[in-house]
Amino acid sequence: MASKSRTSDSRITMKQNPRFPGIEVKSGKNQFSRHAHIHQAWSFSFVLKGQTRVSLGTGKLELSKNQFIAVPPGVPHLCSPEIDSGFSFTVLYLPSEYLGLHDSEFRQIRSGEIEAAVVDDLVIQFLQSHSDKDLEISREKLRHILVGNSSVLFDSREYNFLDPESGSMERITQGSRFQEYRYARKTFGIGMKKISTIEKMERAKKLLSDEEDLADIALRCGFYDQSHFSRVFKLYTGFTPASYLKK
Repeated sequence: MASKSRTSDSRITMKQNPRFPGIEVKSGKNQFSRHAHIHQAWSFSFVLKGQTRVSLGTGKLELSKNQFIAVPPGVPHLCSPEIDSGFSFTVLYLPSEYLGLHDSEFRQIRSGEIEAAVVDDLVIQFLQSHSDKDLEISREKLRHILVGNSSVLFDSREYNFLDPESGSMERITQGSRFQEYRYARKTFGIGMKKISTIEKMERAKKLLSDEEDLADIALRCGFYDQSHFSRVFKLYTGFTPASYLKK
């Protein structure tokens, strides 16, 4: 009975800034991605309630209420919360073009702690930014939080498999399939098959943003059918393709 209660109280929502495409805020309760994934945007993830373990490549980190982690684009990661703790979260996604990527604060994997009210204010500022000046004010506030309330965990270049120039994914290494698998497991903590699926998910999100037909997206991304595509997409994003498109 308790398990059913947790399931019925699960939810996930998404808000976007209409002026600056790609600035998004995702909030969730007892619902999350089930597989390691990446984002092609920079992400700032804050724990509102409960506890979770975050895996980043081969590194691991425990987060609890009022703690956060900042992850640059292209870094495979997975959040594994303790469901019985009533886990809830907020994630702010910021595309690279809206950040001063020459600043080390936005290139490193960082972790720290702040109050929820500060996060709420930050999220509202980014969602309501209507001009470049507004966006710069929001960036400065985020930069201040990162410098004053967090420390660097890892050099993101060790775990990043996005091409730094094009922002697209590239082959991990040349050689036999076994060599590729061994390198990927050692460096990113996941195998080549999962990396391939992550690539498909990123392509699918782009096609969904372009409002392509779901059945066509499934075929173009290499899935057997739309049902198979929907199951895998939800495991990696927390949304079904249809609900992702609506949100």
